[in-house]
Amino acid sequence: KTNEPLVWRSDDEIGTMVKEYNQMLFKLSESKSELEQTQRELAWREIAQQVAHEIKNPLTPMKLTLQQLERQLQAGTTSLDRTEKAVSSLLTQVDTLNDIASSFSSFAKMPEPVMMPLDLTVLLRRIVELHLRSGTIKLKISDDNFNVIGDEQLLGRTFSNIILNAFQSAVPGRSANVIISLTKKEGTCLLSFTDNGKGIEPDVAERVFLPHFTTKKSGSGLGLAIAKQAIEQMQGKIWFETTVGKGTTFYIEMTIGQNVV
Repeated sequence: KTNEPLVWRSDDEIGTMVKEYNQMLFKLSESKSELEQTQRELAWREIAQQVAHEIKNPLTPMKLTLQQLERQLQAGTTSLDRTEKAVSSLLTQVDTLNDIASSFSSFAKMPEPVMMPLDLTVLLRRIVELHLRSGTIKLKISDDNFNVIGDEQLLGRTFSNIILNAFQSAVPGRSANVIISLTKKEGTCLLSFTDNGKGIEPDVAERVFLPHFTTKKSGSGLGLAIAKQAIEQMQGKIWFETTVGKGTTFYIEMTIGQNVV
């Protein structure tokens, strides 16, 4: 809420105080506008740096591959097998660039969620089925009736992203396990994703949901930012708890909606 200037028509001590208050209010408003502008500029600079960094990663091996192919052509030592491998490598890097562009485009043009009744149990089981080969997933559902109002596609992407992050946080030499729990709590459903991975360091935890942050060697750093935006658009909440060396649990809370028809 914005603070409104006060009106006091008498030229007395209270009038002097009101005048000083209004002047401070005006200066505060100016400072707030300047701060918001600075924050926007800083955010865009950081995102631009991240875009440049992510694009540069696949460009380097592409350049090396082309240089190697050029030397082979000049020396006349190229072969069909080498050419096919070079082309395959280039196509892989092109796909990586395309994924990066798609991720940033998805975040910049995040569509309004298509809200409709859906069965969270059915959606969750389907997403889990897609990731069974990645590691061990244990699914705990306390009830068969978890009907919510939300965007099925955005929720599916969010669940997949959290599951993938859980497996990618695995400790070397330790079997990656993810426990997914779905329970009801006072008119809401609470979904938790618990892994036994590395956990999140304190200095990293506060930046997890930033749209340009990632601890991975590859990736746009937008997965959790998109997930947070999607859940909040559906009037839900997302947060996490973590213990370094033991693992992390991501929570999603949504209001139980009408019956799915």
